Amino acid sequence: MGTQQTTGSTALGYPEAVRGLLDEFTWNPWFTKSYWPENEPRIRLMARLALERFPAAEGRRAMEVGCASGFVAYLFRLLGFEVSAIDAYEDEKRDELFRKGGVAYQATNLNAVDPLSEFPQESFDLILLGEVFEHILNQPAGLLRSIFRLLRPGGLLILTTPNPSTLANAIRVLRDGYVLWGTAEFLNETKLDGGRIIDLGDIHYREYPARIVRDLLTEVGYHVDGVRYVRTGNAPTHSLHKRLIKSLLQRSGLASLRAFSPGYVIWASRAAEPGAAPVSARAFVSGIS
Repeated sequence: MGTQQTTGSTALGYPEAVRGLLDEFTWNPWFTKSYWPENEPRIRLMARLALERFPAAEGRRAMEVGCASGFVAYLFRLLGFEVSAIDAYEDEKRDELFRKGGVAYQATNLNAVDPLSEFPQESFDLILLGEVFEHILNQPAGLLRSIFRLLRPGGLLILTTPNPSTLANAIRVLRDGYVLWGTAEFLNETKLDGGRIIDLGDIHYREYPARIVRDLLTEVGYHVDGVRYVRTGNAPTHSLHKRLIKSLLQRSGLASLRAFSPGYVIWASRAAEPGAAPVSARAFVSGIS
């Protein structure tokens, strides 16, 4: 699909942007009643970090790598960023959403040998890689190098991915169960077809402890500004038992510890000048609670 051109819009605050986003997804009750409440703490942290680094978001160029349904890209557009988004599959509802919001979209295989090569270097101030890294089959390090190339000096990468180092996963191993999402699909799916490498979002090929991703980012050339484990929120579709456990973990402070947190966020910068220390993005921004 060809790239669409973004259009101008007035930046909204985070609560207003969330309301605008949810208004666009009323057709999808699973998203509004289950997925969004569960994932909102992670998205809120991503917004905090981005707006701390770029308080004047308007005019700043952002890209979401692996946009899926497009809700994160659309939210960041409402926050004032000029947003491009890429993924490997077609979605008419997403295309409609992007046309309305002025989000540029381009189909891209993130498992290509040279991913993102169609974009010129130093094109973006902010790159979002949310719940994508675990889906990369071919060369995860190569994708991080390509993203580094696209970041402008002083630019910021925000990466979120599942945390495998949890008590729940340890229990799954002891019970002889699946640890990775999509294991059954992994067993049956063809990964290479001639010279083509699949780009499939239904399989977690590998999940990485935070220290491994942190060290890889440093090896590629990023300055790692921070790592934070994040909890998942409560959704009305969850069972009472699940909601009680989540509430207990949150009130006790355990929900944001490695052993109990299902995911983490790493934010990393490209130095403004060779040898210069990048500007750090603090974890909290006034106005987003």
